[in-house]
Amino acid sequence: MAAIVFGATLLCGSCVSERKTENTSHSASGQVAADTVQYQVAQYKDFSPYLSGTEEAVDSTIFSARYPIFAEEINNLVKNAIFVDGEQHVEQVSESFLAGFNEYAEEQIDGGNASINAWYKHQNCRVVLNEHGILTLQNAINDYTGGAHGMEVELWFNFDLQEKKLLQLTDIVADNAALLPIAERYFRQHENLADTASYGPSYFFEENNFTLAANFGLTKEGLLFHYNPYEIKSYAEGPTTFVIPYAELKDTLTSKGKKLVSEITAVN
Repeated sequence: MAAIVFGATLLCGSCVSERKTENTSHSASGQVAADTVQYQVAQYKDFSPYLSGTEEAVDSTIFSARYPIFAEEINNLVKNAIFVDGEQHVEQVSESFLAGFNEYAEEQIDGGNASINAWYKHQNCRVVLNEHGILTLQNAINDYTGGAHGMEVELWFNFDLQEKKLLQLTDIVADNAALLPIAERYFRQHENLADTASYGPSYFFEENNFTLAANFGLTKEGLLFHYNPYEIKSYAEGPTTFVIPYAELKDTLTSKGKKLVSEITAVN
């Protein structure tokens, strides 16, 4: 595809007020429950000035992001969950990504190569749980920077807003040894594997032993674990997500975990 230089980038941003989860809007009275935090959803797009294409079709390299904006104190707490490479704001993420493509495009043009493949990076950080001082964020990042295919990852973050901390699994589960067989049972159910079936070459578990995903989320339905592509399966097999109902975990939880689960599962 021929390289075309376009003289301007486009930036568009918008904010939408939301609360609880992103499928829940404000009530008619505008009142927000005391155990939830208010936030807005920001949307951002920017493009590289270097376009690929022909007179009939033009392709552009794009960065886009959708993410929640909270009050400053909470923004500071969750910032690393939204800007996962340590950036301070969305413009930095965009500038870094587009600068990488622009350098590639200029090298191709200087080398006389008219074929430039467009890149993309889309980031969608979503509020999954926002109740009783517990905030769960799911950050889905989908990008392509050349090669046979792009890459999609999903990162989960759980925060205790009262203690102002990112929750670790050890904050919730006291007995990891007891959790493991429960998790494996639900994993096997999800994968339609018999209890005695070997994982074999289809899975990347070391020495054929089941291991928990580092990625976990507190949801209304239960404790969620998520494996990204290449973690336990090939890219073609895609990601794997399974959920353990909280009732199954009652004997493995810390005192804090029991309190959190009690609040999450309370009838609103």
